[in-house]
This record gives sequence, C-alpha cells and structure tokens, in this order.
Amino acid sequence: MNLPARLPSVMHALETISQFARLRNIGGATLARLNVAVEELATNTIKYGYGGECDRPIRIALAAPRDADMVELTYEDEAAPFDPLDWHARWQARPIAGGREPGGRGIALVVGLSRGAAYSPLAPGNRLRLRIG
Repeated sequence: MNLPARLPSVMHALETISQFARLRNIGGATLARLNVAVEELATNTIKYGYGGECDRPIRIALAAPRDADMVELTYEDEAAPFDPLDWHARWQARPIAGGREPGGRGIALVVGLSRGAAYSPLAPGNRLRLRIG
C-alpha cells in the first residue's frame, strides 16, 4: 500500500489489512496486534514525522505464508530519520522511580507486540520491519 499521510488513509489501510488476514487465515489475535501496530506507526508519522496530515507517503507491505499466524510488516515513510528501536531502548533504560517522561508508550506497545523488529534508514525516510504473530 502506498498511502497519503492522512487519517482516512489509515482507516483504509486497516480495512485492507483485515482483507489480507482473511485471505491468509490470520488469527484474530494476530490481526489485532497488526492493526494496533499500523495505527500507532501511521499516527506517529502523521503527527510527529510530518507535522500533520499531508500527501507525503506512508508505505505498508505485508507478507505471510498461507495458513500461518505470523505476518511480516514493512512500514516506510519519508519523515526525518527516527529509529524507534533505539529510542525504545533508551526510554526503557530511564529510571521508573522518578517517573519516565510522558510519551513513548506507543513505541513500547508496537515493539512489545512484535516478535522481532529491525530498523533501516532510507534516503529519505525510515523503514521498520516487524514480525507479528
């Protein structure tokens, strides 16, 4: 999928992901994790990466063998470089006793929903690959 960075496009992406899941016999729990990850990534790109809704791209690719309950999600944007895995590691290392600064829970959620993750910078932008299942 190649979508403009707009909230209605995110809804369209979630509908397309549901169709993909039905065709591939992806279970409901995996589909729910996938939807949460895509919604969180896309809204973060729109809000923080692009500074608001715009026509800049969000690209989403899914891969899964038939009848397997594992999906590989590739998510790309053309926002400024941002490695959510590095950010998450630094966020987790902060002491809890004094309270962590607000934010970061969405990234923690996305990372926690995945069984594997890899980040690559693009020129321009970012690529995040997640294994969800």
